[in-house]
Amino acid sequence: MKLIVPYIHEQREQESRLVHLAEFLGIDSEALPLASSAESAAFLDGAVPGDCTCIALNPDVMKEWLGGDHLSMSLVKLLSSRFQHLLVYGLRPSAFHDAFVAALSNGKLDAVRSLNDDSYCYEMSKTGEPVCGAFSGISFGPVNPSNDHVLAMSGECKDIEVLISINDQPFMATASLGSAKAWFVASRDVVDLHANIGSAPLAEYFSSFLPFAMALRHAAGEDCWRPNKSVACVVIDDPLLRKNYGFLNFESLLTLCTQYNFHSTIAFIPHNFARNSAQITRMFRENPKRLSICFHGNDHTNAELATTDRDRIERMVAIAKDRIEQHEHISGLACDNVMVFPQGKFSTEAMSVLRANNFDAAVNTTPYPYQSFTQLTIAEVAQPAVTRYEQFPLFLRRSSREIQPQDVAFNLFFGRPILIGEHHDIFKDPQPLLQLVSTVNSMAPQIEWCSIGEVVSRSVLIRKECAHAYQVCAYSGRVQISNEAQTERKHVVHWGTAFRGDELEAVAVDGVRCDAEHGKTVLPNVSLTVLPGTSRTCTLIHQDSKMSMSKFDWRWTAKAIFRRRLSEFRDNYLSKSKFALSAAKVFQRRFLRV
Repeated sequence: MKLIVPYIHEQREQESRLVHLAEFLGIDSEALPLASSAESAAFLDGAVPGDCTCIALNPDVMKEWLGGDHLSMSLVKLLSSRFQHLLVYGLRPSAFHDAFVAALSNGKLDAVRSLNDDSYCYEMSKTGEPVCGAFSGISFGPVNPSNDHVLAMSGECKDIEVLISINDQPFMATASLGSAKAWFVASRDVVDLHANIGSAPLAEYFSSFLPFAMALRHAAGEDCWRPNKSVACVVIDDPLLRKNYGFLNFESLLTLCTQYNFHSTIAFIPHNFARNSAQITRMFRENPKRLSICFHGNDHTNAELATTDRDRIERMVAIAKDRIEQHEHISGLACDNVMVFPQGKFSTEAMSVLRANNFDAAVNTTPYPYQSFTQLTIAEVAQPAVTRYEQFPLFLRRSSREIQPQDVAFNLFFGRPILIGEHHDIFKDPQPLLQLVSTVNSMAPQIEWCSIGEVVSRSVLIRKECAHAYQVCAYSGRVQISNEAQTERKHVVHWGTAFRGDELEAVAVDGVRCDAEHGKTVLPNVSLTVLPGTSRTCTLIHQDSKMSMSKFDWRWTAKAIFRRRLSEFRDNYLSKSKFALSAAKVFQRRFLRV
């Protein structure tokens, strides 16, 4: 599919933003300058390439082009026969906009109306799943009256499909116009994907973002970026692998995972490598579809991976890897090569060290380095992982008490995995977690709950290039490509970030290496064929950093041991007394800043 975005004289913000949104979705687009002296229908017919299937129509642009005249019958007929999809955007209350909407809906929509109340919600059609995806059937708010309007229908129109409504009036709707489908979005503006998002949730940008993305992606079909799979995981920080830790009982956890259909990854502190129960590690080995572990710092000292001292980070990571190797030797339990940052604090230097040590990815509650003034754009957050920091993927998670159904829908729509971050205390009352798991399973019945390592490796975007050939946009250092079709498929996998030849050593496919060219900038990509019902794994292999594994001095070691034992005492005993827990936290803040 190709999208045409007409403009008059020069592109306005709305036109350029729509082009950028199409590009973000992987859709070919072109801004078309309109000749002001031309006969409208004849000009469009000659100026638009034959492979264009969608045109975006802004009433203000068309009004200026047509000199204030309404759409002629010849122009409406051309639009309805020349294009498969008409995207009508930039709507606001005015006589011309009303007439414009009426002309492209055969009179079934006849006006654009303002909203005078911000207490309304967005209501998603229960039957709109092919367009709305996981948003189908949910309701959330509040709306944005400064941007949002509604469309008035002339009587009861069965030929109008209302996809999103506000106060029972259409906000997004479609209508048949000849052989074309007209899409109407009653949003004044189009999202600026370059804008800094700050700490705002994506849901705040819903009305200027998702309706356009829904329409374009539905019109483009497989020709635009789509999630290959929907994946999810519950990540529980800190516990030793013993029968009980605080409010967490591992036998009960396994029962809940099985009963409610989810997977739990324990963010395991390498410091505890020799302190675990053989019974519980055996339980993990015997239930790999429900239980797993990954890295959680090294000693879990205060902001240990938020330091900018690269040598110190390298020593910590080297020690952590050695401890995990010993743990695997002792227990037989493998550890996913993913780092969950302790206390949610990290530095860009830590990201660089993790990449050099061939970690697959990192996971965190915030997308910003500790004590940093970095700002991310909406486009950077609305994809499976944030890749700004040292070209190393950062996947985001939130607690079950913070995640709303619309957040789940956003993640599913853009291929962001559902990562739920918890501590042992959620199991004092696990209902918020279990309710969220049930919500996720109902919104995405085909979702795959798996280990955090599998989650990051499967979080890719894919689009069709031609028959049986696909492009794959990868994020994690290890990527799994599966083929559930009945025929073999060819894939070109690319990571979209460039590395120097002295940073990237090789790209491996199912363990077979293809060495990188040293001294040159490398944009890693690999071509492969995946047979029906099989999967293949691609891995980035970075240069061995040959880090020193020299240990920290006795003071550091003593403080780390004391901190861990105090934390365990807090979680196992003090957490059950509100007063005692508060006193322990004050003591920890004042005396254990390591």
